[in-house]
Amino acid sequence: VLKNGPVGIHDNFFDRGGHSLKATALVSRIAKEFDVQVPLKDLFAHPTVEGLATVIREGTDSPYEA
Repeated sequence: VLKNGPVGIHDNFFDRGGHSLKATALVSRIAKEFDVQVPLKDLFAHPTVEGLATVIREGTDSPYEA
């Protein structure tokens, strides 16, 4: 989604050039590639690969889950 080189697990999505439109594209791609629904708010709260992996692994109690 970012298209600016490799991204490390600790790299912040927004520091690497991500913004709200790319965030929407990323959560859509995660859903398509991994069949996992990640609420957009979770990406804003956990903007690293490591953070998102933790959210996905532990699940979320978000009322916005699909």
